[in-house]
Amino acid sequence: MDWLRPFRLRRNLFSGLLHIALVTIVAGACVTHFWGVQGEIHLRADKAETLTIKPSAISTEKAVSLFLWDFQIVEDKDGNPADFITELRLLDRTKAKSNDFMVVDSGTIRMNKPFKYHGFRFCQSDYDSDLMGVVLTYNYDPWGIGITYAGYALLLVSMIGFFFQPKTRFRALWKNLTSSSPLSGKIGVGGLFAFVIIMAVVMTKVVTPKPPLQPVLQTPLLGIHVSVIMLAYTLFAVIMVDGILGLCVKKWRKVLLQLSQILLYPALFCLTAGIFIGAVWANMSWGRYWGWDPKETWALITMLVYAAILHWPLIDNLTAKRSQIAYHVVSIIAFFFVLFTYFGVSYLLGGLHSYA
Repeated sequence: MDWLRPFRLRRNLFSGLLHIALVTIVAGACVTHFWGVQGEIHLRADKAETLTIKPSAISTEKAVSLFLWDFQIVEDKDGNPADFITELRLLDRTKAKSNDFMVVDSGTIRMNKPFKYHGFRFCQSDYDSDLMGVVLTYNYDPWGIGITYAGYALLLVSMIGFFFQPKTRFRALWKNLTSSSPLSGKIGVGGLFAFVIIMAVVMTKVVTPKPPLQPVLQTPLLGIHVSVIMLAYTLFAVIMVDGILGLCVKKWRKVLLQLSQILLYPALFCLTAGIFIGAVWANMSWGRYWGWDPKETWALITMLVYAAILHWPLIDNLTAKRSQIAYHVVSIIAFFFVLFTYFGVSYLLGGLHSYA
């Protein structure tokens, strides 16, 4: 059956692994949703709190007693918050000689650096105005995060390996466009990619938040996340312009369609990578890798729209006149999802990404 073609690993190894990676990520997310435990705990410096996880199908009962030892706001040279540091003490009454708790371990929580203890993960969420209390998010998810991260790793390997894989549509389009096209050729296509990268760098400089940054933004992942997303958006913009030219210049229509399809692969892969880099970052900062924030939700919608275009059966027949026109029209319409994700969400829906 032709719909099984991506999974014929002997022929298209990385294409098959890419689809398997996506299934693995969804499976990990389902395990987290149905069997993982998430929540918040409020600690005050004068009282210990015990957190108990009830047994489930994949875990036994777990309990941990926490005591807030210290909380600090680290400021930069201009007096702006640069980090939040929470010092914890882990307590155990069973090991004490009296009714008091006995300190059995300690831990430190910083922004983007959760504290892990026997399957628990604790992240900084909020603090009391008197600096004598903190709110921590926690999760206990011994299987879901591991499965999801394995899917992320497999996805990264698959996307990189895909471009070196023979006998794919991408390689066929690339060979045809660079060897026989009077419009592009290797120099032309290479120059276009160089232009896209330069524009993506410029856009990254423009949209990256300027200091002073919130503590959660003070991580190398900010630059990586924004750069990859901007590269994807720039490629989508070029595809949109390509679509307009394809409708206006009849004699170039087929060549422009091939160019658009070539650009769609790295564009979609970059957007996918950017989304999952953001998910890893969120898991480090808030203890969950997906929160249905408007920006991340619309980024996912945009990814699915362009994934549908990539799999659109009408583009199989490159010589069909109506297929070429329809593809260019759809590639133009799809860019409105990019515009709404970047501008519309920021100005209309807000959320955690309202600064971008």
